[in-house]
Amino acid sequence: MDDMNEVLDQPADYNLTSEVVPVQVSERYFLRPTVQSELAALPERLILLVAPAGFGKTTELAVLANKRVEQGQCVAWLTLTAESNTSLIFFQQLAHTLESVQASLGDFDSALTDNSACLDTLQVMELVLGNILRMRKSLLLVLDDFEAISNPDLLSAIDRLINYAPDGFTLAIGSRVKPKLSLATWRAKGYLVEIGERELRLSEDDTRVYLQLHGLNVEPLSLKKIYSYTEGWMTGVLQVIKWLKSTPQKPDALLEYQEDHTSVGKYLSDAVFEGLPVERQDALLNMSVVHRFNGSLVQALTGCDNGQQLLEDLEVMQLFLVPLDSDRRWFRFHRFFAEFLRARLKQQDPERFKQIHFNASLWFTNNHMQNFAIEHAYHAQDVELLAALVDGCGLSLINRGQLSLVHKWRQHVPDDIAVKYPVLVLTDLWVRVVDLGLDEANRALDDLLLRWGDSDSKTQLTDSMLAALAIKSLIALQKDDLRTCVKLARRVELQLGSRTAFLEVAMLVIGAFANVMMGWHDAARKLLTLANQRNHFLDGNYLQMQLINVEVMLLLEQGKIKQAELLFERLRERTTSWFNEKSKATVLPKITQCLIAYQQGRFEGVTSLLKRMLSIVDVISPVDLCAQGTLCLAHLQYMQGNTKEAHSTLIYIQNLAARNKAWRFYAQAVGYEILRTLQEAGDDRTKRAEQRLKSINWNELASNYAHMRLNPVLWVQGLSRTRLQQARGHYSEAIHEILQLRGMLQDDWEGLEHIRLDLLAAHSYQQLGYQERSQSLLVQCLIAAEREEVRSLFLEEGEPIRNMLHQLEMAERQPALQNFIRSLLALWPGQSAQRQLEVIEEELTEREQEVIRLAAQGMSNNDIGQQLNLALGTVKWHLHNIYEKLKVRNRTQAIRRARELGMLGS
Repeated sequence: MDDMNEVLDQPADYNLTSEVVPVQVSERYFLRPTVQSELAALPERLILLVAPAGFGKTTELAVLANKRVEQGQCVAWLTLTAESNTSLIFFQQLAHTLESVQASLGDFDSALTDNSACLDTLQVMELVLGNILRMRKSLLLVLDDFEAISNPDLLSAIDRLINYAPDGFTLAIGSRVKPKLSLATWRAKGYLVEIGERELRLSEDDTRVYLQLHGLNVEPLSLKKIYSYTEGWMTGVLQVIKWLKSTPQKPDALLEYQEDHTSVGKYLSDAVFEGLPVERQDALLNMSVVHRFNGSLVQALTGCDNGQQLLEDLEVMQLFLVPLDSDRRWFRFHRFFAEFLRARLKQQDPERFKQIHFNASLWFTNNHMQNFAIEHAYHAQDVELLAALVDGCGLSLINRGQLSLVHKWRQHVPDDIAVKYPVLVLTDLWVRVVDLGLDEANRALDDLLLRWGDSDSKTQLTDSMLAALAIKSLIALQKDDLRTCVKLARRVELQLGSRTAFLEVAMLVIGAFANVMMGWHDAARKLLTLANQRNHFLDGNYLQMQLINVEVMLLLEQGKIKQAELLFERLRERTTSWFNEKSKATVLPKITQCLIAYQQGRFEGVTSLLKRMLSIVDVISPVDLCAQGTLCLAHLQYMQGNTKEAHSTLIYIQNLAARNKAWRFYAQAVGYEILRTLQEAGDDRTKRAEQRLKSINWNELASNYAHMRLNPVLWVQGLSRTRLQQARGHYSEAIHEILQLRGMLQDDWEGLEHIRLDLLAAHSYQQLGYQERSQSLLVQCLIAAEREEVRSLFLEEGEPIRNMLHQLEMAERQPALQNFIRSLLALWPGQSAQRQLEVIEEELTEREQEVIRLAAQGMSNNDIGQQLNLALGTVKWHLHNIYEKLKVRNRTQAIRRARELGMLGS
């Protein structure tokens, strides 16, 4: 038996009728214990294997036949043909087959006449039954290719054979179609063992083992590709094996084999397709152009009267039909079969191939399945239809996070046709202008608006104009032109409800974000409310996600980190069901997620996620959020000791900001650069920081932000001067700077910056000797920070704040505040290494460890002395040594520190 016969059903003319010895099975036969155990189940009268061609039915029956012969049973095998469907031919073949086992079994020839019309099939079957009853051995009768039998008289006779056959008789049937026997009766009586496509289909692990039987070991990723493509069809797997063995390339290069279907196509053609009636062949070819179909679509493609009935008929015929729902309304073809049919149709009749795709496109359009409609318009090579469909649903696709798909289809529309469709024009413009400067991009858009009739801000907007304005707003957001974003949102607000909801919501969301960044929170909330109202008219979720993300950013700007975290968690739950994990649409929320995690001191995985997200460009890419994410990345890199990488990140921000004239981010990067300089070692650090501070024309940069509630450039300048004064030891001057900065802040806004100023003030007051005032401010900062779970501010201000926290921890008696301080100190860069160093250098003696463990259990000094047989003075002496080594001042602090260092066990 050759490789193909090893797993394929035998051809119709394969002759086993005279074979008494078992069918030879290849040494590389893939044993499937589950299938064989079901075949061996007792008691069985009828074994039925039903599956499409190429699933290994004949091979499994051959293995069963071999086992029965080894057990001393008789086996008769009859492979049926189209001629077998007449009673006379069937019984002649059956007689010959049974004679090959035992001469008396075929002794019913006398009942056969030359005229099959006069043949009494039930009487002949009675003779067959009589002969079987006289047998002393068990008998397995295999009828393979049973789909050839549709004669009602023969089916009734075979039902009689099943019903009255003696114990020890088994009828095994292999068929591509479920036979019209009394299966429900035999199932109810317990006579029937059924094995179908599901049991015969290879699992992924089966596929791996089968490849190994043929000497092929592939990587897990390659195995997944093979399994995804073959879907467990043995013939398909064998095709891959042949390709891998014949190609000089490595087994991992699996893309090319999908184009090489010569042998499997010939098999499907010879074994399946050519045997079908012409009208069935035509229907299959027409259906093959779509990847899924239901009854209505089948009618549109084939012209039949009842598409659902045709599907049910094809499913009964086991023509590689895969149901996609439990109601069996939607189906698809197995991938190999579908590709075979499509290739055949395209080769035989290219014009028909395009026409069927056109029909499919119209059906999907009428049934509001636009992605499929566009795809089939493309395959129909109807560029006008393709352009119209993309233009009609382009905004809806973008709201589902699929701008790249719109751009992809646009590439297939000639320019002279695309120019007539606004969405296609704007898609081109969007892809082009993101690389332009702000002025040049705006000029291109203004020219387009003038061409479409938008002469001033009072003009009644059309959808085309609104789409151009939406892109103008997006560009303004990416170029940090927040005032233009707000101005355009105001224009939409005045004509709200008159145009496409998607465009209106997009511009309102952008305007709200711009207001958040400028500190105008009431205006931001108003636009968010309007956007929420209009968003109810949209199907997609992209704008809904961005809308909620702006609400999160609003809370972050107010310093309400805990509320922002809770709102973001609800957003993330929704996003998981809305978009694929790798979708570009989720970039901005993930940057927001990183900002929240950073503020709360949850640093694990944030650096890698930020790097990944900042490298991806989405439809909406506000420079503000991206800049915040990049600054956050620089902070993390410094904390992790990656100083050079962090410095490069800061330089990148400065260059990007200068190129886009987004000077507030330039100022922020310079401010952080000055902060890091002041935190470095070296006598010249203050000099270098002062030089950097003086190198910036702060007033010129600040003039660009007079419209913002808090001028971001002046704020960074003030913070840098405050830190420089503290580094010089000029703490009174630092207090003066802080008072100036405090006047810039709003009471209900910039919550984190309020805490930052209090931290800096606490440090200055401590150095000036106002310990009570300093501690009061520090506690105030900690209470506010603990409420919002904010930790990053303390870490950013460096070692002076750490020392203050360490001192406060010794004296603090409120458990909640004490635990929060510990969580801060535990996050400090290099803190764990320092703690470990302290343990090594100040190791407690064995006796001291015993003393501190008993003290932790609540024992008094007297109790400890009695427990360890020590004098009271000795116990006190040990405790004094423990305080010195652990750098604490009392018993409570010593127990706490010992617990932190793991000296007290669990």
